[in-house]
Amino acid sequence: MIPPIQRRSGTFHSLLPTSHSRRRRDGSVLVAVLAIILLLTFIITRFMEEAVEDLEYRAIFNEPADVRSFTYSMLEVALATVHEVALIDEGKLYAPEQGWADPLSYAGVEVPNGWEVQIQLQDESGKLPLNTMNEATLNRMLEESFDFDFGTARELSSMLLDWIDADDSRRLNGAESEDYLRRNPPYRTANGPLQSLEELRLLEIWEDEFFDEEGRPNELFSKLNTMVSVITSGAANLNSSPQSVLELLALQNGFDEDELFDGLLDLPYLESVPESAHSASSGVEVEVLRITVSTWRGQVPFTVSALVEPNFSSEASSGGSAPGSRSEDAPKTGALSEQKAINYPFKILQVSEYTRGSPSAPPARYSALDIGEESDSF
Repeated sequence: MIPPIQRRSGTFHSLLPTSHSRRRRDGSVLVAVLAIILLLTFIITRFMEEAVEDLEYRAIFNEPADVRSFTYSMLEVALATVHEVALIDEGKLYAPEQGWADPLSYAGVEVPNGWEVQIQLQDESGKLPLNTMNEATLNRMLEESFDFDFGTARELSSMLLDWIDADDSRRLNGAESEDYLRRNPPYRTANGPLQSLEELRLLEIWEDEFFDEEGRPNELFSKLNTMVSVITSGAANLNSSPQSVLELLALQNGFDEDELFDGLLDLPYLESVPESAHSASSGVEVEVLRITVSTWRGQVPFTVSALVEPNFSSEASSGGSAPGSRSEDAPKTGALSEQKAINYPFKILQVSEYTRGSPSAPPARYSALDIGEESDSF
């Protein structure tokens, strides 16, 4: 006898998945799909980031010749502008307000379509010369500007002077090669001027006070970087010195930094050192200038930074060595003696690519005269 249909249908229905179990299974599948999509998205995004980084890296080191050529031509525009403006003032460079702050505008250069150009001129002469600073000034700077106590200031100054002097005689609080040779790895003192401010991380005491545990520059180093330079060796240009440098010079030489720029009439910069501030450590002229040129034709800039020393002698500016009709006037590019024959108005101290130089603090003169940093004329 055939069972009732109801019984068979009931048995068949019991074998089918319930709606709740179907929803649970569908939800699990959806979660799995979403997880796969998320994983693929992460992989693709990571791949694209690495591809972009690789392209930028290749763009930096495989810069087309026209990009490099155009950037160096803009550097020449900046140098020519500085030279021409200086000749108007008898070969003297005091401050950007003379008219050399914006070389492109001064020279009337129109940047081609598709290009972006940025030129920055920075006077390195406003800083104090660390390599030639005497011990008394160094101690005063460490105590007054950085708040080191008497003992720590003298340890720091002794360590630095032992590092750069030519002998191997250790000062009372200093260290010489025999001390550094005990380190791992061992090394000797330079017995010569610092080549960069970062070299201070090799010196005892300095490595602890101006760098963190990883050897990275700290806030004290950043402040030091705005006050001193390892490039300059002469008097600090009061026109471009930051407030911290003026305060130290005022304390050392006995003048009031707040009154330094009082009495200026037609020009917003000093052309001579005021009598009250007159000393061997104070000047008013640019001795070393950093010119940084960045050009863009796309997203990645190409940067050239040149450190130059003006050499506006009468022989260099007379034009006697400019290429002319005589064969001996042809451009010289070989030996050093031939390069000197060009009488180029600048001495090139350093040229580097892809670096911009260290940041600088704004001149104290700007706040004293209530003018903006962007001002290039008066």
